[in-house]
Amino acid sequence: MTEAAPGADFESFVLETIEAFSRLARAQAGDLHSAEDAVQDAYLKMYRRWDQIIAGHGSMTAYGRTVVKRAVIDQFRRNERMVLVPVRELPETESGIGIPEAAYEMIKEGIDELVASLPERQREVITLCVLQDLSPAVVAQRLQIKEESVKRYIKAAANNLKKSINEHSEEVTA
Repeated sequence: MTEAAPGADFESFVLETIEAFSRLARAQAGDLHSAEDAVQDAYLKMYRRWDQIIAGHGSMTAYGRTVVKRAVIDQFRRNERMVLVPVRELPETESGIGIPEAAYEMIKEGIDELVASLPERQREVITLCVLQDLSPAVVAQRLQIKEESVKRYIKAAANNLKKSINEHSEEVTA
């Protein structure tokens, strides 16, 4: 007879109870995110003591409901202790490639379609440098090309993106 992998019973328990525990936590917490955190905390606590829970021969589902209810209460206690500090206006910051952060966020929002139309290497470089905010030196290492080549790809991609934007704006105004 082969022995089951450790945690196999726990995995089936989670699959059987996740929906019920999520509904219970949601009803108690009133907040989806807090409820999800509470359920995860409950499963973590139960997993750590799984052998003892099984040995208890009681209803694991009833035990789990109790753990979830207590995890929700713990979530509220932790949140009450958090001190909220009012955020003052943050200074203008720049991304790793020298673009002001506000402009950088605007660029990231609508760039996916335009980037998809670029040639493959330009698309890779733009994705890594702009969307993932990596320096040209890091991108050069990752792609195993020279840093100067990365900068040329950025410039070429920028020119292609400008052309695409201009064509798109002409279509919109026409």
